[in-house]
Amino acid sequence: MILKPLAAVLKSFMSEITCLIEPVPPLESPWSRSHVHAPHGDETYVAVPALNEAIDAAHRNHERLGASRVDIQGRELSMLRRWARREVYRAACEFTAQLLGRNDRPALSDAELDATAFYVGGHQPTLFHPGVWVKNFVIGGLARRDRALGLNLVVDTDTLSGTTIRVPGGSDDEPELLNVAFDEPRARQPWEEARILNRELFATFPGRVLAALGDGRFRPIVGDFWPAAVQYSQRSTALAECLTAARWSWERSWGLDNLELPVSRLCTLEPFSWFAAHILAQLPRFQDVYNSVLREYRGVNRVRSRTHPVPDLRTRDGWLEAPFRVWRAGDQIRKPVYARQFAGEIHLSDGENVFAVLPLTPEGEACCAVKELQKLPAQGIRLRTRALTTTLFARLCVGDLFVHGIGGAKYDQMTDRITARFFKLAAPEFLSLSGTLRLPAAERTVHPADEARLRRLLRELDYNSDRHLSPEAASQAAPLVSEKERLIAEQRQVRTSPCGKAPCRGSGTGYERFRRLQQLNRQLAAWTLPDRRRIEDELSRTRHQLAANGLWHDREYASCLYPAEKLRRFLEHVCASIGS
Repeated sequence: MILKPLAAVLKSFMSEITCLIEPVPPLESPWSRSHVHAPHGDETYVAVPALNEAIDAAHRNHERLGASRVDIQGRELSMLRRWARREVYRAACEFTAQLLGRNDRPALSDAELDATAFYVGGHQPTLFHPGVWVKNFVIGGLARRDRALGLNLVVDTDTLSGTTIRVPGGSDDEPELLNVAFDEPRARQPWEEARILNRELFATFPGRVLAALGDGRFRPIVGDFWPAAVQYSQRSTALAECLTAARWSWERSWGLDNLELPVSRLCTLEPFSWFAAHILAQLPRFQDVYNSVLREYRGVNRVRSRTHPVPDLRTRDGWLEAPFRVWRAGDQIRKPVYARQFAGEIHLSDGENVFAVLPLTPEGEACCAVKELQKLPAQGIRLRTRALTTTLFARLCVGDLFVHGIGGAKYDQMTDRITARFFKLAAPEFLSLSGTLRLPAAERTVHPADEARLRRLLRELDYNSDRHLSPEAASQAAPLVSEKERLIAEQRQVRTSPCGKAPCRGSGTGYERFRRLQQLNRQLAAWTLPDRRRIEDELSRTRHQLAANGLWHDREYASCLYPAEKLRRFLEHVCASIGS
């Protein structure tokens, strides 16, 4: 009867000793202006940390967050994580089955989910370039190797800014950039609200892309990629879902098994409502942390704009702006969310009207507030995250390793500090990843250094033509060269004189000497006019070829413009590093 309690005491004591011995990660790392940059070379990528270290990082995050006792409005973070992961998994399975048209995935039990790592990434549902798409394949590769789950968050809560893609057309020597539409233009609106407006335009997109590209260069995947989008449009005209269906179907054909979940659906889940209620209940402190971190970021990165990378959270007549957006179904404009505490309630407003009243105080649990937030979808009210809030929830409550692109990784320095200061928790590690893939167009053997060399030669002919004269011209121009050398020698003598004073401009022989040197340079340059014309012609051709290279080899063309064999080679090359 005595041994069991004694063993428990010893185990607790040893655990405390271990915590004292093992290094505790600091809450914050120093600010840094050095960020991950896109690689320049074709079929290259950058990953920080290295891909073969990513699984270990995920397991460290899983263990630390799974044991966290940070209070989230009456629930420990570890409990909120378990709840959130289960709900996100079920919602993602439901949406992914909707893309497929059936459910062919065996369900995991709650115990299996608790033990499974989640590799998570996300992006808008636009037709993005291969440097973004590679994240999905790395997430899937990590999940496959770790016997875990890969999840892509479709950020349909962002604004749809256009319905065209850029396509390089024209000839190899005279390329031109064309905009090819996959649907009618419309006013800026959330992706979540966007619907296909012109079915014929949508269906004929691949043919118009191929016509713009021209025949014979290479075969892009758009012809095989797009039918899944058209087929899905027979069930739903939601533009974000149709584009997601096309991308996901192609990924599945290449062996990827990631789950998909729109952020709009994630924001309707109860665990997210609990998380949102915690931020709203603690909004004065959250706003102070958010704005102070934003000011520091701008200072470190020398950003003067008050709206970059994101605007400050404002205060208006006692109402505090929260890190969310709100609009009603069918609206085109996303509005900020303002909150104000009135006794035991928090009122939520869009700046004009109160749209929710939450029974919630800073010290109280969030259960009743969650019930009120869960009523909003039925009223057509969309309460959605902002960018930093999306990754804050995804990293703390869902994922074990979040895979960022270059922009997200840069801005998540702020998320790390918000996590440290608001939650008093060292932020989980994340992976920064991007790649460069260029279209297989003919490479012109010119380089920016060639342009710089030719410009230097032209400048040399302006001021030192005497160094480039032919023997015959040098003989005829000898008196001019001799005079120039004499004037330069006199000028050097003045500069090295004991008084150290050169004649002022416009007075005395110094200015006259300067003007005479200009005249001599022009006269001598006349002897090298044929060389100048030859170099100017070469410079013009070089600039033209550099412009053509820049157009054909832009890394940000939509992935559907690339040939399958090149895409697959690049993606397999990156994913091979996971196990190396």
